[in-house]
Amino acid sequence: MVHDINGYVTDTPYLRDFKPMLAPAWLDYVALVAGVEPPARQDGFAWCDLGCGQGVTAAVLAATHPAGIFHGIDAMGTHISHARRLAAEAAVSNVRFHATDFAAALELDLPRFDYIVAHGVYTWIDRDSQHALGRFIERRLKPGGLAYLGYNAMPGWARDLPFQRMLRELGRSIPGEIAVRVTAAAELIRSLAEAGVPSLANSFIRRELTERPADYPPAYLVHEFLPAAWQPLYVTEVRAAMAANGLLPVGSATLNENFDWMVLSEEAQRLLAAVREPDVRELARDFFLDQRFRCDVFARCGAALDAGERADRLVSGAFALGRPVPAIRYSMATPSGPLVYDNPTSRAIVAGLADGPRSLIGLAKPVSQSDVRTILTLCAAGDVMPVEPGQAAVRELNRALLRRCGGPEEIRWIALPCGTALELDRDLIRLLRDGEEIDECRFPGWRDFIAAHGVSGQ
Repeated sequence: MVHDINGYVTDTPYLRDFKPMLAPAWLDYVALVAGVEPPARQDGFAWCDLGCGQGVTAAVLAATHPAGIFHGIDAMGTHISHARRLAAEAAVSNVRFHATDFAAALELDLPRFDYIVAHGVYTWIDRDSQHALGRFIERRLKPGGLAYLGYNAMPGWARDLPFQRMLRELGRSIPGEIAVRVTAAAELIRSLAEAGVPSLANSFIRRELTERPADYPPAYLVHEFLPAAWQPLYVTEVRAAMAANGLLPVGSATLNENFDWMVLSEEAQRLLAAVREPDVRELARDFFLDQRFRCDVFARCGAALDAGERADRLVSGAFALGRPVPAIRYSMATPSGPLVYDNPTSRAIVAGLADGPRSLIGLAKPVSQSDVRTILTLCAAGDVMPVEPGQAAVRELNRALLRRCGGPEEIRWIALPCGTALELDRDLIRLLRDGEEIDECRFPGWRDFIAAHGVSGQ
């Protein structure tokens, strides 16, 4: 038997993970790219995670944004217990966690929020819970605030619908503990696919499980595929629901998806130009992209910025390298082939950020559209990321995270003082934890990269 709350599986805890795109600076950047004024944060701000899971994202962001007020809401008591333990162990005092569902959360004594986020929740819960989530945003998001929804999308999931149904039914019928059942069900599906079952042989996720099994632990399979309410949605359905709650689409927290020239062929761009209605055009765009997961950002009453102010704001904020310098290739794959951005502006930005986060003013003044495009490309490729201009104290949090290395509640992320976190190789985490020197041959660039952020394991 599989237990659930409002259609969501509660038999086993979800993964302990951090989502960088939920950080205020990242969401602000999405708004700026779209020419929309982000929330004003000079006097503090409030942030809420609906379906916060184990609370890692909320705890890390609270620790790295001491001027903010953070709340996490989740219906699973085991998730909230972990979140509270992590916050207490790391001495994070500006975050509160609530063990309740979205309908009951409407009655909580909470502030109005500048940011409300819900990652990997919306298409796993039943219709009543979706409506409650929408009502929460309608009641609690400030004018000028940003809301984020990360959800399974169609048409990309179409070829995996048979896989999901088979895994769910097999997982419910096989005896034993749930993680064992879902692993056995996945193995049986693999055998069926190899025997020539067409609908399973064409499954993307079935192929992923064969080629990269370590990336899909049992806890992921349970929470991804077993919820009774699991249902990928088309973007037009989600936008209509959010419009009913007073929200308009701004852009995608998957940064490259904000630019047709990065993700679409010239022919696709030409064909889409004939679709005049914006939501229908976005739907058609998802068909070109075979979209599986959307990271949508919405705004309530967001003020528009003119082109000059947008360009200025895009470089005046703080940025950090998203990876060590040796890992930056100045090229990214696109449907039209490799997009190469190896130019003096790119090199100047990377060199300037190698010593740590800073504003891009003085590194690459956007005197031309080409310069702005280069900056946008670096961020979209993941080489550069928007961060906070200040430096928060993260030593206690990182000590708590590093102590868990190799244990049952391992979290493979370290917090950065600039308002985000980085996922690290487990062996690199061990070196930090033990205060050992980082081997430059094995981890090229990582020693300087971590030192530039002032992070240590001691």
